[in-house]
Amino acid sequence: MKILNFGSCNIDFVYSIDHIVNPGETERTSTLNIFPGGKGLNQSIAVARAGAKVYHAGCIGTDGEMLKQLLEDNGVDVTYLKSVDAKNGHAIIQVSSEGENSIFLYPGSNEMITTEYIDTVLEGFEAGDIIILQNEISNVKYIIERAYEKNMCIIFNPSPMNERISEIDFNMISYVLVNTGEAKEISSCETAEESIAFFRERFPELKVVITLGKKGCMYIDKDNELYQSSFNVKVVDTTGAGDTFTGYFVAELAAGNSYAEILKLASAASSIAVSRNGAAPSIPDMAEVKSTLKYIKANKDNGKNEILLERIDTYVQQNIKDANLADLASILGYSSVYTGNLVKNVTGLTFSKLLQCKRCEIAADKLLTTDMSVEEIIESIGYENESFFRKIFKERYGANPLEYRKRK
Repeated sequence: MKILNFGSCNIDFVYSIDHIVNPGETERTSTLNIFPGGKGLNQSIAVARAGAKVYHAGCIGTDGEMLKQLLEDNGVDVTYLKSVDAKNGHAIIQVSSEGENSIFLYPGSNEMITTEYIDTVLEGFEAGDIIILQNEISNVKYIIERAYEKNMCIIFNPSPMNERISEIDFNMISYVLVNTGEAKEISSCETAEESIAFFRERFPELKVVITLGKKGCMYIDKDNELYQSSFNVKVVDTTGAGDTFTGYFVAELAAGNSYAEILKLASAASSIAVSRNGAAPSIPDMAEVKSTLKYIKANKDNGKNEILLERIDTYVQQNIKDANLADLASILGYSSVYTGNLVKNVTGLTFSKLLQCKRCEIAADKLLTTDMSVEEIIESIGYENESFFRKIFKERYGANPLEYRKRK
């Protein structure tokens, strides 16, 4: 099995500022650093530093020789790297005092990847080989289609998001690696739970990895879900953290490790990366990651709890009339007893109490925003015993439904 990364090579101009500049605002920078970068280059270096052999294909400009040298110095095979007569792609990166970043890109040589060049590169690879793609180069759709025809394992990081993504057939992709914003943009869903349901329904064979920042990450396929906490580090610069995660994910996938182990190592590597400045320079090697795992502490599972809370709330809201613990347990993949305990741990309420609260909330909203009768509202939220509902509603809101409606 061979690994090919068909990706961008950029020069990053990194400006350190107090906060990300707003429209119409001028902010004085404290420092300027020039780093090698580009999602493709970063990911290739991450794959190599994770201990796997990787070939990098892409175009560098007349000012990009240092990028080729950096790839070679890190053990990346540059046999397929192409030099073109143009300015190299570059990025302008703002890094705030909180470690957050804002980036805009000049594509340059990264937009000079032709279909002829793609065909030539792919001649060197076969079924079962891994190809990594991002969205910083031209003709990504064509690469996916040709790689799919060759039955390669396609791993796609659809960043940066733009109109090209809508042209991609995700049924051709083996793995997609996204952050929460990208997942919501692709799915047009507001919540992580809805995004997960979208991917499962629309692309049943697609394996999805969602990075959640400080909350960790998730792996989802049609049958399984795994959650991995992030690790507790001081954040200095988040540039390149996602690329580090992707590179380690690919290297460990190629090594045949379990998804649980893959997520753990990739999360630890990206946690180390955010504790340093720069993109490519911040990527750790495998020896450092394994050494760091001996003492680094995972963050508490607040992220997991928030995800579970969102999933529970979405289920109850969407099934308010017929919601029951057995169905929720089936959706979450746990037993009813375990799910009942989980609901209480996450929400502080038993499932029946939680359902009562949600039904009262929906009824209260309908009383103030619709002309439905009280009886119609009671029926719409799943109660047959009107007197019981009126009793719990008054206990919660201090007024019976008709009195509450007068607050309009």
